[in-house]
Amino acid sequence: MNRESTRVMPATPDTAATGVPAGWTSQRTAWLIFGPPAFMVAVRWLVQLADDRQSTIPALALVPVSTTTGLADLLWPVAVVLALLVVAAVVIYRLGWQRVMPAIGAVWLLLWLAGSGAMLERHFNQQGLFLQDARTSASPSAAPVKARVVTSKFKPPSLRSLGGTELVLQVASLEIPQRLLIDDVRAAPLKPGDTLALQFSPGRFSGRFVTAWQAIPTTRSP
Repeated sequence: MNRESTRVMPATPDTAATGVPAGWTSQRTAWLIFGPPAFMVAVRWLVQLADDRQSTIPALALVPVSTTTGLADLLWPVAVVLALLVVAAVVIYRLGWQRVMPAIGAVWLLLWLAGSGAMLERHFNQQGLFLQDARTSASPSAAPVKARVVTSKFKPPSLRSLGGTELVLQVASLEIPQRLLIDDVRAAPLKPGDTLALQFSPGRFSGRFVTAWQAIPTTRSP
């Protein structure tokens, strides 16, 4: 028997700990860390490119105002995050870092894929809905709905929006107050108590979008 053919190569510290070559592990780790964020950036760039190629103004999202009934409603998200961190620390302590790493990598990947999917869902949900002039878009099938301005404030531009006048509206047909961000100089003079005529359409999957708005002149009694 050839003694050289049966010789076992000693395992390096990296291969003994993980069972795979160190170079392959490092390359796969790099792909796992930087690949999902890069994919989300590419998705955002494509969505932004599609929006920029449109010559029309997208419809305005009508978002319900979140209401809280007590201190518990404000603190429960923080409590959930802390509980998840404690559970993760206990699992890592019990099972060891090497055994938990695949699950952490899977969660990392799913989080970025979920963010990319939410971005695409938001884009396709609003697709085909555009902001029009209320005087030309009025039709029997889309009767305007009155909305009273509850609050009005200026919102500066940010990475998420172009800013503008943020209104909290009490819409006649909706029970919960709605938030509307209008990037139009005509909305700057609006103040609490003013009335708007809105036309909105449902999104493809969820939500409502304002397709036309117009301030109703206030009539003052003599």
